[in-house]
Amino acid sequence: MRASTRDRIATVVSEIGGPSPLLLVGLLQVGLPTGAVLPTLISVLAMAVAPYAATIWLARAGRVDGRFVADRRQRMPILLATLVVVMAGAVAVALLRAPSSLVWLSVVAVAALMIVTVITLRWKISIHATIAAFFAGLQVALFGPIGLIAIAVPLLVMWARYRLRAHTAGQLVAGAALGGALALGYALLV
Repeated sequence: MRASTRDRIATVVSEIGGPSPLLLVGLLQVGLPTGAVLPTLISVLAMAVAPYAATIWLARAGRVDGRFVADRRQRMPILLATLVVVMAGAVAVALLRAPSSLVWLSVVAVAALMIVTVITLRWKISIHATIAAFFAGLQVALFGPIGLIAIAVPLLVMWARYRLRAHTAGQLVAGAALGGALALGYALLV
């Protein structure tokens, strides 16, 4: 396989396995089976759609260096704005008395953003790897041992981000470790 073909595959994997698409799937998996349609839609809008749309708009307007905001200094305002939106979504979900599984997922999303924002002050942790590992752990929490198949997701995402030179191995491993810890925390809470 030619290098350019591998780069294109890595770009597609980075898009599909990005934080917003994986969070969208996870939120739907947790919220919809409970019948909590409105809280699920609010959480999807606040935690997946709005951040995704905002980064696309910022990249197209030339205000950031690209869709995934490689420059750590440009990440901070985006992370802080995203944190405000995600916190508002989490509060709305809680006020709507959503099922505890969706409320806890919202709390974990806020915690994840707070942690990566603090880390980003000094270092560029992989948010892709964080959310991909969390997503894999969520699948195990939701579906038991069959969910272990989802371990392929963070492995592919980490390969893609490394292939595209978006992160070092250390940034990817740290992100995956954080995502795994968040998934374990979620599983223990619900």
